[in-house]
Amino acid sequence: MKKALLIAAAVMFVATSVFAQPLPAIGYIGVYADGDHLINNICPPAYSPFDAWIWILPSEDGMQAAEWAVSFPGNVVTTFTAQHPNITVALGTLPTGISVAFGEGQCNMGWVWTHHLSMLALAAIPAKIEIIPHPTTQPPAYQVATCELGYPLQPLIYLTPLYLCTVPDGELGVQQTNWGAIKSLF
Repeated sequence: MKKALLIAAAVMFVATSVFAQPLPAIGYIGVYADGDHLINNICPPAYSPFDAWIWILPSEDGMQAAEWAVSFPGNVVTTFTAQHPNITVALGTLPTGISVAFGEGQCNMGWVWTHHLSMLALAAIPAKIEIIPHPTTQPPAYQVATCELGYPLQPLIYLTPLYLCTVPDGELGVQQTNWGAIKSLF
């Protein structure tokens, strides 16, 4: 019986280690048009609603809290903002700088959205919804408080804005790299 339990535990360990993807050494933040953090380019017609999501992938140290701001173009209006239900403290606003904290013991160890925005496009012109540094942090930054003892701060890497009716440099999300660099991400 003990041998069967040991074998079952070993199989479960191997299976979870094969499918688990390691977290990066430094986390990421970006704005997307979908709840799966895949689409970062849309072109809604004038006076049409669309969604924007703020997503964070924390580092291997996890995320308990975060700080950043958002730059909105003049051709969009926010009609509704939903905050992640596990956020228990939110100070500030998205345009002026926001600090959010998840409930005690709710350390995030994978992709997590913080805000889901319902928006209205006033015109179909090229623009971007961008993450910008929180203006009152010293120095201004986008950062997270990790889940480690004392909640030390870590910077975030700005991954992508939400492009509206534009594609950067004619290509979307393409960066020259080698196969080894790509494999190291997974």
